[in-house]
Amino acid sequence: MNKTLAIGAFLCLALAGCGGGGTPQAAPTVTHTVIQTATATVTATATVTAAPVANAAVPPSSAPAPVAPTTATIPANVAGMNAEALDDDLTALGFTKIIYNSDTGKTVLLLSNWTVTGIDNPGAEQSMEKAVVVHVTK
Repeated sequence: MNKTLAIGAFLCLALAGCGGGGTPQAAPTVTHTVIQTATATVTATATVTAAPVANAAVPPSSAPAPVAPTTATIPANVAGMNAEALDDDLTALGFTKIIYNSDTGKTVLLLSNWTVTGIDNPGAEQSMEKAVVVHVTK
């Protein structure tokens, strides 16, 4: 115990002596001065001359704007097609609601992995806003 106490006291005295023994010195002062001068002269002149525009009457349109079709024919021969290819075809025809029904009950996620086995109402004229049901298998 005395030995541990003596070593602790020696360490305290040794560390106290490492302080430099003098007065603390101030850190040197650094001064950095930057002077920037910028001069810019801009002269701009613009002349605009406009001729008067004659009142040109626009003739009324004689033909009404074409109306987009609201129905399309569902493809008939789709068995054996890749589901992604059929999806591209149905989208090009204008169908917006396409439902893929798996014959095995699995969830259809990646169309390129599925083969079409059939389609509801093949060859029928159907509204593009109505759902088209496609049956697929892996």
